[in-house]
Amino acid sequence: MIRVIIDGSNFYHGCKRLAPNLHLTNFKYREFFENLASSKNLEILYCVGEIIQGKDKKSRDLYAQQQKLFYNLEKQKIKICKGFMLFSNGVFHEKGVDVRIAIEIVRGALKNEYTECYLVSSDSDLLPAVLEAKKVKKKVVYIGFSDLNSQVLLKNCNRTVKINSEMLNMMQS
Repeated sequence: MIRVIIDGSNFYHGCKRLAPNLHLTNFKYREFFENLASSKNLEILYCVGEIIQGKDKKSRDLYAQQQKLFYNLEKQKIKICKGFMLFSNGVFHEKGVDVRIAIEIVRGALKNEYTECYLVSSDSDLLPAVLEAKKVKKKVVYIGFSDLNSQVLLKNCNRTVKINSEMLNMMQS
């Protein structure tokens, strides 16, 4: 079994840099990662901070967009792992997502839930989890973006796949 763990925020921002007109609410996630992994035997986890619907128009719009995304992910049999959004100093901050990703990498490796883990995140804070998985002989594949990569993950994962704009644009529904 191959486990794909997507850092939703990281994936969103990377996609928007490379393909600004891409709509991720109808993106073919499963097909995209099946192509990257050359396998249909995937468990895909999408990790993201959950937006709570507020009374203002912006939060209602963001909430509605995220609900469309969740619906699309669920249709593709992708598990959604939710963190939360913390509002401080006038800005929302995603919380709990990186810890959840690290737990999924390590727990899955120790419980032999996968043979290979595709990590879609450029967050170097995930390095300790990657190293723990490798200690128990699990392969970790770093999925980065062609324009911006984590040097730490490039050097410490078993291999790297770089996403480019052409790959993304092919998966628009």
